[in-house]
Parts: sequence; structure tokens; C-alpha cells
Amino acid sequence: MEEQKIKDIVEELPQYKTNKIANEVAIRIVNVFPELKGEYDELLKKLEQCNIKIASFENEDTTHYYLDGTIYFSNKIYTNAINEELITEYLHFLQDGRSKNYFSETLNCFATKLLMQDLKERMNELGIFFTSLIEGKYALLVNLIMQIDFLIGRTEFVQTVINNKDDYYEKINKISNGNISRLIKDFGILYNLELEYDSTDDLYKVQEEIKSKYFEIQNYIMKFYFYYKTIHIIDVSEIEETRKQLDGIQNYRGVVEEDKFYIETSQKVLERLDSKEKDFKKRNSKNALAIIYKNKIFAFIRKLFSFNHD
Repeated sequence: MEEQKIKDIVEELPQYKTNKIANEVAIRIVNVFPELKGEYDELLKKLEQCNIKIASFENEDTTHYYLDGTIYFSNKIYTNAINEELITEYLHFLQDGRSKNYFSETLNCFATKLLMQDLKERMNELGIFFTSLIEGKYALLVNLIMQIDFLIGRTEFVQTVINNKDDYYEKINKISNGNISRLIKDFGILYNLELEYDSTDDLYKVQEEIKSKYFEIQNYIMKFYFYYKTIHIIDVSEIEETRKQLDGIQNYRGVVEEDKFYIETSQKVLERLDSKEKDFKKRNSKNALAIIYKNKIFAFIRKLFSFNHD
């Protein structure tokens, strides 16, 4: 991630204004992520420690930047009300010390959109039809995070983007059999291809590379998740839950035409689930027969002892 150079500090926001903004951010966080409601006071206290300064940057296109406990905004950013830039940089503040990459930045984009409640319906970018919470260079990446979010849930995500813990990385690393680094690398490749698309003379070539990398990541997410899930199912209720996930993930997957990977992978997953279900039913049937048999034995023994006692 590129470092921005600050030329001059124009002014520093008074503490009362910073506290007001921090309070609104804290309220949004606990409302969107209700599992954090009990942490509101602690979260607010932490957010109030962040400084906000109006600055000019050497790169005139830069509008906001976070560094060492301070959010720097150009005067192009309106700081009297909550906006996406404010929330994004407050997330950087909460994650102070964590190295930035395009995967972590996509997590922040997703969290920011959740906090701003700005849903983009099915869109078409580079010929790919998909749902995202954002437009522009992060649109495809956020869509991929939405797919992961749908599959593995949001508990660990919240702990990572708000409480700056490694929970989300660790869970994905576990489910992907230790391949989180591949996912992080691929996010960076896809983002840089998006950048190249804006400057290349060979649009078709780069567009095809973007599509190829996007579908490679999307299919990898589905493959590693359902491979892990079918191995670690422990009861019949999880089989039904997995079937629902398999059906629901279609609402998030990007498509260009008939999604052959989804169809073929779903068939394989459903076959594994059917096999698991038969095994569970057979095992439960044997257990039930064993219990009946044991009960009959105990009843016979009780009757025997009762007869001898008489």
C-alpha cells in the first residue's frame, strides 16, 4: 500500500468535534455488529483518542490518509458528518500496527459499506454480473469477501476489523488448509490488474486477465470451503445447513454465462452430503438397535433377579 506524503497541516479538529464523530462511529459499529454492544464504552473511549487533522498532500489527488494515530483529510472531505472516508480511516486507526494489503483493505471496504448501509444491486463490470457493496476497483474484491462472509459468518470478521485481532485470518487459514497467503496474494494481483486496465492499450487482454483471476479466486473460495465443510460435518443438521449454503452462495457468485463450475462442484458436494447422511442414518439406526438390545438385556436381568428373589 502506497505511503502518502503530507505537505502542510492546515488545522486540527477540536476534541469536542472529534468526540462527536467518534460517538457516531461507535454507535454505527454496535448497531451493525450487535455482538459488540457490550464493548460500546471501551470502543468509544478508544475512538476518541484518534486525532483528526486537515492537511495538504504532496499528491493533490490524495483526500485522506491515516498515520500513527492521526487521520489526515484534505479540505475536500466534509468532516461535519459521517462519510465513507471517515469510517475507512477510523478502521485503520482501530487496526493500527497491522500491515496493509489488498485483502485487508477489502475487509475494510466491506465493513465500511456495512456501516454506511449502501447496498449495490446486481451490477455488470467487465462483462461479469455480480452483487457488491461498492463500485470501482474494489467492487469485485468486495464481492469475493461477501462470498466468504456468507459462508463462514461474521464473528471473526468483526474481531479482526474492529478489535484488530487475527481471528478472521486464522479461521480462513484453517478452512483453506493453510492457504490464506494464496488468497491475500491473489487479491493483490486482481487489484493491480484493475489498475492496469485504466492505463493499458490492450484493454481486451487485461479484461480477460481480470476475469480469469476473479473466477479463479471465486472458484477457489467455493472449493476450499465446501471441501472443508463436508469433511467436518458432525450431525444431520449440519448437512441441511450445508445444502442451504450451497444453494444460497449462488446469490453472491459472479457469472458471465452458465456457471459450469458451480453446477459441477455442487453436484460433487451434494453427493458427499448424501453419502454422509446415509452414514449418519445407518449409525443412528445401529445405535438405536443397540439401545433396544441393551434395554432387553437389562429387563431380562431385572426379571431374573426378581425371580430369584421370590
